Amino acid sequence: MKPQKHLFLIVTATNILFLLLLHQFIPNLLFHGAFAASPAFDQLYLTDAQLGKTDWVQTYGNDSTHLRSDYTNILAVDYVSNGKTLNATLWLKSNLENASTYSQPFKKIRYGMLIAIESLPTTSGYNGANYNFYIEAINGKWSEYLYQLSATGSSALVVSKKNFTESYGGTTIGPGYVKLRLDLNSIDNPSAYGLSFYTAESFKSNEVRDFTNWVAIPPPPIDILTHPRDIVIRQGETHLIPAEINTPGLIENVTSITFDKSTDFSSSGLHVSTERIQPPLFKVEVSPQTTVGVYTIFMEASMLISITSPTGPTTNTTHGTDTVDKVNGVVDPEFQVSQKYPTIGYINSPANITIDVIPSLTFHEQLAAFWGTYGDFISILCAGAVGSFSSFFIDYVKTKRKNKIMGQSKN
Repeated sequence: MKPQKHLFLIVTATNILFLLLLHQFIPNLLFHGAFAASPAFDQLYLTDAQLGKTDWVQTYGNDSTHLRSDYTNILAVDYVSNGKTLNATLWLKSNLENASTYSQPFKKIRYGMLIAIESLPTTSGYNGANYNFYIEAINGKWSEYLYQLSATGSSALVVSKKNFTESYGGTTIGPGYVKLRLDLNSIDNPSAYGLSFYTAESFKSNEVRDFTNWVAIPPPPIDILTHPRDIVIRQGETHLIPAEINTPGLIENVTSITFDKSTDFSSSGLHVSTERIQPPLFKVEVSPQTTVGVYTIFMEASMLISITSPTGPTTNTTHGTDTVDKVNGVVDPEFQVSQKYPTIGYINSPANITIDVIPSLTFHEQLAAFWGTYGDFISILCAGAVGSFSSFFIDYVKTKRKNKIMGQSKN
């Protein structure tokens, strides 16, 4: 009996160990595939000019009195993600903190972002936007919402936090800024998506919004091919370098090329400027004092893209007969507002070119280079000159001898 008892204990222990291992590893395997993280990226900062936005779009009514305040005027945006959470800061024109601004009767203020999922067609969602994430102040009380948007004209509430305070660790409202925090798991961790940040300010039945154009996450890499590919320039020389953008589908969409937010690059006597955008043409000037070596010139290229449907949702012009949700017959007011969502965006992506500065030519190298270029021509020219001179000299000698003989004969 003892051997059977020992065998039973061994089998039981083995089964328990096996079950523990299954419990440990199977969920990890399942969740790893189901909840892959979105792309992580370092902090990006875009100014009003870089965002290419147009201030104040009238979304409701036709009266902007009591609206367009500095509290909803976006001057810049920065955003960053670790692949799990997207953090964005909207920098506003007002740098004052005034709680009464958010508690005025009949007034609402909203800060948010539209999200377009790249894997979905541009005809999906509200004019291409698939999610709308925002915080809103009504009578001094803040609430946070995330809605999924459908091209049918309806929206589904995904997340809501009503009457929250800043202490809960999410969104923060401060003097001159608003910090938004989005859990990317709530939008199914997209591998590529677009963002348009916005503010909204309404008073009674009138509303205006301040949209940024779309930005792509992650931005596609931009490869600049120069001709020649290896740029070698001597000290004291100036060259024009033609180039092309090797990014499929976006070659003709480049709108600007900047060097650390400047139109040109200058360091240690090396100066690089953009002479032409389409196709790119760079002017490279190397002073005689520029240190010999290899220089990597970093730049940023901006490209214009269409990220949402150019047609957008359709509406009837007769009041009271607006397009309605095809499912339940109820129109979402935001569906009508989406006609005024931005339909274009910008990709801002880093690129670089490499320049090899070599020593200037010595006198002997200059002479050798000159002779290598013009030596054959000079040789032919000299040979011709010598031949002509020889013929002239021989004729001269013959003529002189003939004249001498004739003079002697006369005597």
